[in-house]
This record gives sequence, C-alpha cells and structure tokens, in this order.
Amino acid sequence: MTVIEEHAPASILDQDLYKFCMQQAVFEHYPDADAEYRLVNRDPSILFNRASFEWLQERISSMAQLRATSDDLEYLRSECPYFSADYLTYLSEFRYNPSIEVVCSLDENSGTLDLRVSGNWTRIILYEVILLAMVAESHYRFVDMDWNYEGQREKIVAKGEKLVAAGCKFAEFGTRRRRSFMTQDIVMSELARVTNGRMKTSNVYLAHKYGVPPVGTIGHEWIMGVAALENTYKDADRLAFSKWHQTYKGSLAVALADTFSTRAFFSAFDRDLADAYESVRHDSGDPLVFTQAVCEHYWGLGIDLSTKSIIFSDSVTPEIAVDIKNRCDSFGIGCSFGIGTNFTNDFNLASNPALHGTALNIVLKLFRCGGKPCVKLSEDKTKYTGDIDEVKRAQAELSII
Repeated sequence: MTVIEEHAPASILDQDLYKFCMQQAVFEHYPDADAEYRLVNRDPSILFNRASFEWLQERISSMAQLRATSDDLEYLRSECPYFSADYLTYLSEFRYNPSIEVVCSLDENSGTLDLRVSGNWTRIILYEVILLAMVAESHYRFVDMDWNYEGQREKIVAKGEKLVAAGCKFAEFGTRRRRSFMTQDIVMSELARVTNGRMKTSNVYLAHKYGVPPVGTIGHEWIMGVAALENTYKDADRLAFSKWHQTYKGSLAVALADTFSTRAFFSAFDRDLADAYESVRHDSGDPLVFTQAVCEHYWGLGIDLSTKSIIFSDSVTPEIAVDIKNRCDSFGIGCSFGIGTNFTNDFNLASNPALHGTALNIVLKLFRCGGKPCVKLSEDKTKYTGDIDEVKRAQAELSII
C-alpha cells in the first residue's frame, strides 16, 4: 500500500470509515441534493496565523490529487462487504475538486479562520474529517508549537494497558482531532501491539496498515440532512434510521441518539427500529444518565439487555471508560468506546511538562442541505449548531425548551 507522509492526506483512505458509509447512503437516497458545511470553532481563543493558513491552503489544494487505487478498492471490497458494487464504482471515479468546492479565508486581524465547503452532497461529504485534521495540524505546526513527541509512546501504552486490563472494547477515533498524522500513527502502532490487534480504528488507512478492523457507522449530518430534505424534525430520526437500514440491511446497525435530543430519539426508536439496530451511540450529556435511560427504554419494549450494547464517544478517557463499563455491567448491557482527542491530542507543554496543552474543539457542521438550513440540538446546549431561527423552529416542533 502507499506509504503515507507525515503531512497527510496522501491516501484517500486516510479518512474515517463512517464518511464512506454516509456517502453511500446519500448516493443511494439523495444523489442530487446540494449541501454546505461550515467550520465552527467552539473555543474562540484558538487562533491561526498567515503561515498556518498558507500551509492549510497548500494541503487543501493537494486533495485534488487523491484517488482510490486498485488496492484501496480491493481492501474495501474485502473488509466492508456492505459497500455495493455501484458505490465502489462511484468511489473509483471520485475526485476532490477543492478549487471549486472549498473556500478558506483568514482574518489576519483577529486570527479567525473561515472554512466552507459547498456542492453536491454526495461529493462533498468526504471533506469533513480530513479538513478538520488538516486545520488542527496547521495550528500545531505554526501557532501552538510548544510540544513534541517525547513520552507519547509511553503514554498511549499506559492507556491501552488500562483499557485491556479492565476488559474494555474500544476503537481509536482520533483522525479529526489529531495533532498530526504522525501522532495518530504512533497511537495506532502502540495500541495494535498492546491489544494484539484486538482493537479497532475509524481511520481506514491505519486499519489497513495495522491489520485491525475499520469501524464506523453514522454521523449527525445524515440525520440533520434528512430533516432538512424531508422538512421534518419530529420524524427525522425515524426516517433517517429507516433509510439507513434500507441501505445496510442490518450491517452498521448503530443508532446515534442525540441529533435532536435523546427525548426525540427515544420517541422515534420504536420496537421495529430497536430490533433492527444492535447498538445506540452516546455523544453528549451524562453517560451514566444515558445508560439508565437506554436500559429503561429497552425494558419498556420488552428487549433483553444482553442482546444490545451502547457505544460511548463523548470526551472518553480510559478512566471514564472503566467507570462506564462497570455501570453497564451492573445492568447487563454491553458497551464499547470510541476514544478520539484523548488518544491523538493529549500533550503536555514542551517548555513545562507539568502543564497540559490545549486540544482544539472544532467541527465542520452541515449548515444547509437542499437549500434549507440544518441544525443540531445536542444534549449539551453549547454544542447546538445552525441558524438561530431554525434552532428555535426545531425546538418548537419537538417541544424542547
């Protein structure tokens, strides 16, 4: 396979699996829909400079050279049998067109970066994760440079050993928040060794490189886009999960619970959907409260908890994972963990190792789809995204205060 350089991406597979999964769903259900994504920086103290911006522009332009190789396509056919022949043909012909689809600018007075992606939804859905990875790397190359790789291998080994000792099933989810490609490669090399390959990763390139399973299913943007295109918030979860099941027919059966609040999710997640989906994923709010709510929902539907599981992916650390696993074990429900920032952006300052560095908190959110605004109503109100008036409309339709 291609030897990837530190300044990724140098492979189209340097990408989270769920982006390919969602691309196939959009390709099947909404092939003509247009969309727009916008960068949201949740921490305004994180700034950028001219050097970081110019490096980022260069890397964005280089995306035009990426394409799926015959080896890439054969790997996807072998490891991801849920991808259809039609979709893989589409992917074989896919080319990024950043000069048309990406607009990036820097306000040098404020240090604020503006990044927008627009075009056909099926095409531009692949930009999100890798653009976020490049934005983060640009910041740590040229703005926050008070760090190095010293001690990183020892740190990730300790984390992996703690998770293994506690019997936690986990996946590395760190592509979008990584400090650099090299950081994620170090993380994967050590975790694969510590677990004897019994872990997973969302990054398809690194899954291939280290011989571990790639993992990923569905993201908020699928549900947000369905809500906009079908002009409904009340029925968005049900429609999104039903269409997903039509595409994957029982594969990738993880339901994401917090796009428009967990209350709206549970209202839509009836017995038919609960039977069709083997897991639910937690991504905001108190994980222990969520565990209780999921178990009570399954009990109310008469479903045996031992046949289901919960995936936790919100700011998870090994210590938090162990606590959550103990709670899930007490209920008799399975669990696993997606760990991102804590794996690939956990650094101390090089100048003062007693102080912890800052991890970026950035997202590239679906802003508009089919000409209509898109919103997300997380359990954490600081994670609400979208047009304010549209957020209020969604809250009113869903009776959320």
